[in-house]
Amino acid sequence: MNEHVELLVPVKEKTGLNLCKILLWVLTVLCALLGLSGILGLLPLILAIALGAGAYFIGLRVNIEYEYALTDKEMDIDVIYDKQKRKHITEIDLTKLEIMAPIDSHRLDGYAGRNLKCENYSSGDDNNRSGMYVMIYDGARKLIIEPDERLYKAIYNGAPHKVYKD
Repeated sequence: MNEHVELLVPVKEKTGLNLCKILLWVLTVLCALLGLSGILGLLPLILAIALGAGAYFIGLRVNIEYEYALTDKEMDIDVIYDKQKRKHITEIDLTKLEIMAPIDSHRLDGYAGRNLKCENYSSGDDNNRSGMYVMIYDGARKLIIEPDERLYKAIYNGAPHKVYKD
């Protein structure tokens, strides 16, 4: 099997973070203008720099995408911040996959009592739960992903007895 499948999953924007980013930028501009007027000395300029840095870093967290890249029997998951910065999150070896099933599947009932570390790499849209799948991996991790049909078929081809569609 020499298959390579990539998929970008945009994460649902968080309104609170977006409003916080806008508020910080407005405060940055106000502090910069106040600092340039020289009324309160350097304090407003220092505050403007700090607020601008905070707005920048919060802005990176507003627009997030997960990238799934499946090559042969290994799947890499990366996070892309603001379509600029990429960070490698994890690598999944499909030979260590225990089960992959839809998030509401009865096949996952046997894993309910386990104390698994849960990692959510989906869009976060609760209205689209039908497209979310749970992967129990290496006996200790529970990953929630949102594959499309091509990625699902490629994972199925890599571990056919462990992947279910219900």
